[in-house]
Amino acid sequence: MDSIDLSIIDDDLVLNLLGEPELRAEAVCIAQDLRHMLREKGYAFSMIGERSQVKLATLTTQVEIEMENDTRIYPGTAKVALIGEALNCSARTLNNEAIEVTL
Repeated sequence: MDSIDLSIIDDDLVLNLLGEPELRAEAVCIAQDLRHMLREKGYAFSMIGERSQVKLATLTTQVEIEMENDTRIYPGTAKVALIGEALNCSARTLNNEAIEVTL
């Protein structure tokens, strides 16, 4: 399954030297989509300043479920951990490529 998307860095479209949009493919594309999903669904925002360990555990489980629902992710490989103030998400794609996103 081919995954291709426009490259977005710091909420801005990345252009090459010719002024054309750069593309992301496969694992890099999936990682970018995951990063956007975390922001768009409000998971990252919900975890900021949350002190309840139960609520944090619930949110990390919800993120894992969202990752597992992505058909490009190999089932059972999604892992989410809150390390200090960073949210670390990792998984393997169907093409057996590792992806990791840290917010």
